[in-house]
Amino acid sequence: MRHGSHGARGGDDDQHLSLLNRWGALVARHGWIAVGIWAVILTAAGCLYPVLQRELSTPSYTITGSQSDQAQELLGEHFPALGNEQGVLVFTASGTGARSASYRAAVATVLTRVQDLPGITGVVDPYTEGGISRIGDDGRTAVALIGMRGDASERADLSDDISAAASAAASGTGVEALYSGSTPLNKDLSEVELHDQERAEMIGIPVALAVLLLASGTLVAALLPVVTALLGVLLCMGVLALVAPVFGLDQFVTVIASMIGVGVGIDYGLFVVSRFREELAHRIPEASTRRERKCIVSGAVGQALHTSGRTVLASGIIVMVALCSMVVIRGHVFQQIALGTGIVVTCSLLVSLTLLPAILGLLGTRVEKLALPRRMRPQDTVGGGGGDPMDTFWGRWARMVMRHPWLFAGTSIVLLVVMALPLGGIKLGLDLGLNALGKTDSGRAQQIVAATFTPGAVAPVQIVIDAGPGGITTADLNAVASLGDSLRANASVAEIVSPTEALDQAAGRHDAPALRAAARDAALRTDLGQLVDLDTGGRHLLLTVVADVPIDSVGAMQLVRDLRDDILPRALAGTGATFLVGGLTAQYVDLSDETTAKLPLVISIVLGLSFLYLLVVFRSILLPLKAAVMNLLATCAALGLTVFVFQEGHGESLLGFSNVGTLQAYLPVTLFALLFGLSMDYEVFLVGRMKEEWDRSHDHVVTVATALSHTGRQITAAAAIMMVVFGSFLVADVLELKQMGFALAVAVTLDATVIRMVLVPAVMTLAGRWNWWLPGPLDRAIPKVHLE
Repeated sequence: MRHGSHGARGGDDDQHLSLLNRWGALVARHGWIAVGIWAVILTAAGCLYPVLQRELSTPSYTITGSQSDQAQELLGEHFPALGNEQGVLVFTASGTGARSASYRAAVATVLTRVQDLPGITGVVDPYTEGGISRIGDDGRTAVALIGMRGDASERADLSDDISAAASAAASGTGVEALYSGSTPLNKDLSEVELHDQERAEMIGIPVALAVLLLASGTLVAALLPVVTALLGVLLCMGVLALVAPVFGLDQFVTVIASMIGVGVGIDYGLFVVSRFREELAHRIPEASTRRERKCIVSGAVGQALHTSGRTVLASGIIVMVALCSMVVIRGHVFQQIALGTGIVVTCSLLVSLTLLPAILGLLGTRVEKLALPRRMRPQDTVGGGGGDPMDTFWGRWARMVMRHPWLFAGTSIVLLVVMALPLGGIKLGLDLGLNALGKTDSGRAQQIVAATFTPGAVAPVQIVIDAGPGGITTADLNAVASLGDSLRANASVAEIVSPTEALDQAAGRHDAPALRAAARDAALRTDLGQLVDLDTGGRHLLLTVVADVPIDSVGAMQLVRDLRDDILPRALAGTGATFLVGGLTAQYVDLSDETTAKLPLVISIVLGLSFLYLLVVFRSILLPLKAAVMNLLATCAALGLTVFVFQEGHGESLLGFSNVGTLQAYLPVTLFALLFGLSMDYEVFLVGRMKEEWDRSHDHVVTVATALSHTGRQITAAAAIMMVVFGSFLVADVLELKQMGFALAVAVTLDATVIRMVLVPAVMTLAGRWNWWLPGPLDRAIPKVHLE
């Protein structure tokens, strides 16, 4: 019995050396046991899914140690009435004025109910004099401020309680009460994103199945990668449910994990199933008895794991290496992405290397059931080999590229560089997705506030000024008053709330003696305590700045930068006072700055570790270097096109989005880490097959052409599936999902077509034997780990 003409270097001896080969054959022979164990594991994961949903909190864009993070801590410590976060409770009525007795009675009822909730630190009703809490110009809208304490998860639960309590208390009064702010907006955004994910998968998975059917030629073989991908995602959700209490996960992590998990899971399954069918096609004619056929099936499964299984394992390791690089970024959102995608890739690997071999062992030749006509099936999987693979489309394509390597290499590089040109003008921001929240309570409340008051009122900028150990002096108060005057003249500012204004109204002046006198007045002390930390040190002042633009706009972010870089340093010069600028917009600025600062480090870590890994795997200097440069080219080209479409707005009407003039702050670093990992599917699959052919023939022409002819169809199909899965998120309502889906779909398409199918064979043809060159001392120093 032969062990396959493709990839069985050394026959039985090689199998003896391959742990994956022996593992695959073992699992295939005991398929029912493996399937039974997995049935129990996946059932438990399914049961844990409701637990996961209960544990998830709202997304956090905080950068640990940043100005906004420190400001939030100071606010919680020195202004306890404000809590860790302030939200707004918006009251509106169609026919009743906000100053009518019935309206005021309804507001009082609602606020009494809300104030009694555990976790509420304070309530400022709409009828309090001063501050930003007031009656709208339309006369029918009123806004109250609600202070909440607790961590992100506790505030998420509390925001639900506030909404429910307010709605119940307002029922039947003719006044509607809607809660909004940072936490409720993020929470509702997560729900919309989850709906977007479900809708995208309803489109993407059936289309991916159709692509798989055309690529594999049989329905059973097409279904297997889809089924294993979905089971990998299910397992991931079970694992996330176990770690959620420890890491404080939010809903966004499940959206990203599902998006990536479906894509890589189908890819991994496709590679293993394709190689199994290829091995089976070359082995099964030699069997005549059932026992022999069973032995051949287990041998084919073993060889599939020995070859494509190692490719999948290598790719998965590189994906996780790339994702771990994001840990150097202090942002919670990056840790969430790294954790979620790392877990889903691990789960996809486990399913592909344990459950899938068991299923293949049980199916055997039935994997070819429900087949398309013979001419539409891959030649490698047709009994007897199906002819010379070099006579296929990909074999002929390989020979054409190799005849004109300079032409194809030069054209590809120019094309990628042109696509990358818009990247030079990239602007990073963070779109909150308010346009997608029009049907949610928090979104409606935000729209009402924006229309009646100003867009920035729902989450204003907060400035905490520390006067120092000596306490607040007259010079400090004069500087704050001068700061208030300059801010009122700023075109981006709609309103400010300043402690010096409160002192002017109460005492007619704003000096240190007036502050001390006001602090001794019980009536004044309560209101003033929201602006000066009278009870916790007496050295901190709080200014609230309401922007005249949306809180996630370029203008709002520029206001924060101006405050930090120019306005506040100039206003406080000579006083010795320090400042921190916080609030939701400030968080976005800190996230953008941290991403920009750490991107070079992330790129260096990914490139360095991946180079070392591929150096050991391929035992070559040129191949890892080529992989790094080409992946960098593909990433820059994909980001350039994303800038062209979403930042410059060239695809606005076609893709159904409103141009905000920026890309999501975390997109470049996330795209680089994900793409570098995902593209290794194709790099390792293609170059690994080349290594296999090189070890057999030592002819670089045969090596490149044969490998491309064997892998071209699978790589094209895998890329098409990835493109469909990621591209289906273009139907999402939330802009960040559109941007990420577009960028990933374009990146994978460029990588699998321009890079793998054109640039790689062209460059390897030009390099010839230098592809496999490794200096003798280095060859002896690094461990010998054969990929294929």
